[in-house]
Amino acid sequence: MRAIPLIFALSLLMACTDRTPAPLVPEAANIGDIVPVYVATNRARNDVGYFSDKRASSTTFLLSDVSMPPERKEGEAPIYSAKPNPNKHFALVTQKQFSGEQAFVQDIRRQLTTHPAAQREVVLYVHGYFNGYADTVFRVAQMKSDFDMPGLPMVFSWPSAGHPAGYTYDRESALFARDALEQTLYLLHQTGAKIQIVGHSMGGLLVMETLRQIEIAKPGWSNANIDGVAMISPDISVDVFHEQAARIKKLPSPFLVVTSEHDRALLLSSRLNNHERLGLGSDESLANLPITFLDVSDFSKDSGNSHFVILESPALIAMLEGASLHSAFTKDRSRSMMDRISETQLSASKAVVYELSPEEALRVKK
Repeated sequence: MRAIPLIFALSLLMACTDRTPAPLVPEAANIGDIVPVYVATNRARNDVGYFSDKRASSTTFLLSDVSMPPERKEGEAPIYSAKPNPNKHFALVTQKQFSGEQAFVQDIRRQLTTHPAAQREVVLYVHGYFNGYADTVFRVAQMKSDFDMPGLPMVFSWPSAGHPAGYTYDRESALFARDALEQTLYLLHQTGAKIQIVGHSMGGLLVMETLRQIEIAKPGWSNANIDGVAMISPDISVDVFHEQAARIKKLPSPFLVVTSEHDRALLLSSRLNNHERLGLGSDESLANLPITFLDVSDFSKDSGNSHFVILESPALIAMLEGASLHSAFTKDRSRSMMDRISETQLSASKAVVYELSPEEALRVKK
């Protein structure tokens, strides 16, 4: 029964701010750095026109320009406001909705031709629990900026409640979104882009469930057409992940899992679900899978956001940007965020664990 007080405390800490508003602020175009972000979302619009927590039966495709505050420091999380001040907050400058799937595909194709051949890739971010629409778009803009990612950044924004008490609703929404994410991946394949997926928290569950159902429909498709998967603090039961991976048979490579034993959100999730979460660390049952575990526990002990420390620790960001890369992995590939945090050989047949520490980060920065 201790879970109830924990949820209550978490709700008080997170407050109950409405995370639905995502106003356009055209004047922000002249204030902050602008990051274009592609969006696929199966959120329904509310009466005001904002994408909400409600589930839609169709997927909307957009291109949004995001303004980032001019004085923001590397690793600072996006600051949200229903009435953005572009000098302090992230803001949506423009939002173009495509007329349909093929218009979306054609626009990405055109954009890819403006990049060198090795950088014609899309990094698709799948967010986690407790996210409003704007939160998801802003986080991708931060990733693009802080990791200097080549290629095109994109988010799949599924209908999270955006509320701390919405955990059960969010888990069902993630399952509801499987078909929409599957179709989005097929469309990205049509663009000719290299596809890399980053799933955070409950978004990791959505990614794995989608890859699993793709494997059932089209055996081998994911491994053949997805250039890498990174799971950041995945909120997935270890035994469920094991079954998902067994069905997929051959995981996309590289396959990275960022973990921390100090992740407070996953510790709470483990207690609520009565089972250990994958994001808390590698498990013996996964030892024979070709996975790279990146343990960032030492960075998250005193972190204000232990659930997303990989994007909010300047020292860790600097370290990952400076990581040495395996020659077989970088040949004919761009230095994407995924490349920078992988040192494992592609031919590895067993799990590999890297434990990163602040001391190592300081050596890299020097």
